[in-house]
This record gives sequence, structure tokens and C-alpha cells, in this order.
Amino acid sequence: MAIDRADAIAQVTAPGQPFETGVETIRGERFTVFAHAPRNLRELYRQGLAHADADFYIYEDTRLTFGGIWQEAARVANALTERGIAPGERVGIAARNYPEWIVAFMGITSMGGVAVALNAWWTGEELVYGIEDSGLRLLFTDIERTERLLPHLSALDIEVVTIRHRQDDLPTWNEFLAGTAETMPEPAIAPEDNATILYTSGSTAHPKGVLSTHRAITNALLGWECGGAVGMAMNPEMARQMAENPSPYQQSMILSVPLFHVTGLVVQALSAFRPGRKLVGMYKWDVTEAMRIIEAERITAFNGVPTMAAELAQAPDRDQYDLSSLKSAGGGAPMAPEQSRQVEKAIGKGAAGTGWGMTETQGLATTIGGPALMERPRSCGRAVEPLVHVKAVLPDGRDAAPGETGELWIHGVNNFSEYWNKPDATSEALTDGWVHTGDIGHVDAEGFVFITDRLKDMVLRGGENIGCQEVEAVLYEHPAIMEAAVFGVPDERLGETVAAVVARNPGQELSIADVKAHVAEHLARFKVPEHVWIRDEQLPRIASEKIFKRGLREEAIRTLAP
Repeated sequence: MAIDRADAIAQVTAPGQPFETGVETIRGERFTVFAHAPRNLRELYRQGLAHADADFYIYEDTRLTFGGIWQEAARVANALTERGIAPGERVGIAARNYPEWIVAFMGITSMGGVAVALNAWWTGEELVYGIEDSGLRLLFTDIERTERLLPHLSALDIEVVTIRHRQDDLPTWNEFLAGTAETMPEPAIAPEDNATILYTSGSTAHPKGVLSTHRAITNALLGWECGGAVGMAMNPEMARQMAENPSPYQQSMILSVPLFHVTGLVVQALSAFRPGRKLVGMYKWDVTEAMRIIEAERITAFNGVPTMAAELAQAPDRDQYDLSSLKSAGGGAPMAPEQSRQVEKAIGKGAAGTGWGMTETQGLATTIGGPALMERPRSCGRAVEPLVHVKAVLPDGRDAAPGETGELWIHGVNNFSEYWNKPDATSEALTDGWVHTGDIGHVDAEGFVFITDRLKDMVLRGGENIGCQEVEAVLYEHPAIMEAAVFGVPDERLGETVAAVVARNPGQELSIADVKAHVAEHLARFKVPEHVWIRDEQLPRIASEKIFKRGLREEAIRTLAP
């Protein structure tokens, strides 16, 4: 007999149950926590040894089991300790999704270091910013990132270890690990110790380092598991059918997004240890290669940005591959209604799923799938209770009533601790344990969250945040540009893409190609404006003399309309 959601949550989180909850006071705020969550990430990886002989990570011709990657991570942890790196110090990774990325991350966090995931799409200048901002002691880089850093290395006080290539006198991965033991070191790591820094763009001129603890991450992982258990408790018939007809395949997923992104790292990679899920990495996203992998590895679930799930559903050569093992496909960001319908039609009833979260919340906030998503295609789901709570807040600080529009705030132990080196930005983003998301929307009477606008000056391009101010700051460095306004415009495939309107200095030559080339010289390619308009007069103003960006955006959308 089906039970309602509140009773299901109470049932699966009761004392003695795997998802038993309690309350802890952390940084002066009270949070719901899972009583049986791993105390730290090393304990999470150890739980993966319950599946020691099963495949964990596959990348082209490399196959690592859960037991094998534990041993490799132990070698990294020992090598870092032997080099004098102490718990709490920062060690970075800037590379593609090679197996070494995950091994390095596991080793860093197992010995108590703070793993800094640098955006692999960044230019050399941006990488230097991340290195200096986080205060890295050591950095692992692949060939593309090494080449971007070479002009800057002499000015950086950092050791660089190269992955899958040799560069002059820099130590290689194999040299770094030579002679190290495969026994995992066991330094004390408390739940509130720092674990990761991931960089995110927003309303500042530079990306912000999001600092998170071991407890925030491990509890977020159990949050998704608990959400699944609640769903089964609400639908006992489905639970019975799944128990009687288990899948013949190992749980598996394509690692379709970069590991420096919270979706790739937390939602996909770290969530694999407890259930023994297999991950298959790709050199870069390609829908045909993805379908080949699904067939060859009998992939059971797909999770990426919504555009990837839609491409998978729309691929013209889908019939050439056996995709019958695939039971779900979703995105790490709100999915457009048409994308949901395409996934539902192509992959199977109940297959579509999506959710909403931020780097600041370990990617966890809301989830929705199956019939609920089809009935409410514009919703990003309900909060993953009891760990997470979501509310809309009015401009005067009062909580909004159901259905009333305000800024969406997220509360949970999974929230980040601070923005590294940015106390002012931290105080603006956190209030009494709530993260201010910058997203505008409402929560209906049943708890479903709807995002309708964005408060932050930011573009969400294919799941990647781009701070408009960061792009504007670069544009203002061009000698021919007098003024600049950067904003997002709708894009059918990516959700949004970057657009810019610039005012040219009198008497200066400036072309659209000049503008794009200038941004590309300083920022990653995904931040380069796809649409550029050049004017010879001052940009329009509002009463406060600020540039009328909303009007420019509306004008751009009308211009781009078919």
C-alpha cells in the first residue's frame, strides 16, 4: 500500500534505519545530518572496497577496479606526505577526465589535503589566478594545461607533476609515484575538515573558490540515496518488481561532464563508491561515441547537462545501437519541457529526470523524474528532504508564501563553508545556514520548485556558469572599447549563450572578430561572446546612470528571433 511522502521520509530516516538522521550544530547553525554517513571521503572510498573486484573507472584501454583505484590513491597519498604536504594544504588538478584525475583526487583527500579542481577550459592566465588564489603547493597537469602554464611557471612557486606526457625537467606521474607504498595512510580527518575547492563564476570579476567540508560532501551523497529510498517507500509495488526482477547489469554511468564540475565530481564520480557503480570516461562529449559506450558497457543511467540527454534522445543513428540497458537519462540542471518529452519518448516511460543544485550545495537541492516531471515539466522538483530545504525569500527578507515569487534559498549541511579568500562574498551568500542562490522563482503548495528568472548577473551556458562581470572586465581592457554590456540570450541547444554589446571609442577601429579574439586571448572559449554588436554611441542608461542591460538584452533577443 502506497504511503505519502512525509510518512515515507519518516520511515526511511527512523532510528536504526540506514538513513537515520540526527541534528548537529555546525558553524553555529543547526543542520539535519545522516547518522551513518562516512566521517570523511577516505571512509567513503573504503566503502567502495565492498565491490573491490568490480569495475570502477574505464577510460579507453584503462580499466580500474574499486580495489585497484584504492591502491593507486594510497600511493598518491603517501607520495604527497613524503613531499612534506600537510593536512589542510591545497593540491590542485588541471586535466581531462583521465583516470589519474580521480586517483589524484582520492589521494589528496585521503591524506587530509584540500583538492582544488581547476577548470581545464581556462586559459593560462585563468589557471595562474586559480593557482595563486588557492595557494597551491603542487599541481597535476595534462599536456594541454602544462603548455598553457609554461610561460608562467618561472613566476609561480609551485611543483608541477605531468600526467601522460613529459615536459622538460618536470616530474611525470610515474616518477612522482615511484617507490611509494600501496597501504593507505590513516591521518585523522574530522567531518568538518576542509576537503575541496571548486571554482564557480558569478557576479564577481573573478571566479570564486567554493570551499566544502568532508561532511558536506558525504551527506550530499547520502541525500540522493535517501531520496531514492523515499521514492521506493512511496511506491512499494515498484520496489517489489525491482527486487524480483533485478537488472542483469552492474549499475553504470558515462562520466559525461568534466570532473572539475560539481556534476562530474560529486553527482557522478563520488556517488559511485557506495553502490559499486561503474563509470566510463570520454575524451570529450560525442553523442555517437556515447551510444557506442552504452552498448559496449551496458550503461544503465545517463546524467549530464540537459543538452546531452536531448542529443542522445534525438540522435538520428540511435537505431544502430543497442541501448536497451539504459533505464534513465537526465541533466544536472533544469530540463526544458521539450527535452523531457524527447527523453521520455526515446528511452522509455519514466526515464527522464532532472534536478537543481549549485557548486555551493554539492549539486544537491531538488530532484524530479518520471510522471511528476511529465505533469510539471517546468519544475526542477522538490527539495531532497529531510537534508535539504528550499524557500523563496521576498526582497524585504520575509519568507514568501506558496506560489509567491522571490529569491530561492537552500538550507542544508551539504552547503559550502565559504568562498576562499572572499569574506564579503561569503557573507552576501550565506544567511543562518541558507545559501542565496541568485535564482528567482517560487515553491508551490506541494513543495515543487519553479525557477523563473535569475537575480545574478550570470549566463548559464550548457550547465556552465559564466559571470558577465568577468567577461566585461576583459572587454574593458581593449583600447578600442569604451563601454561593454554582457548578458545571456536564449539558445535552443545550450539553454543560454553569451552576448555582448560594446561601444567603440571615437576614431578607433574595432570589428566583431577583434572583440571575440580579445576575449579568447584572456578567457576560456566557452566564455567568448557568440553574439556581438558594436555601437558608436554611449550605451543606454537607466535613471541611476547604470547601463540599461535589460533593455539591451531584450533588443538582442528580438534581433535574434527567427
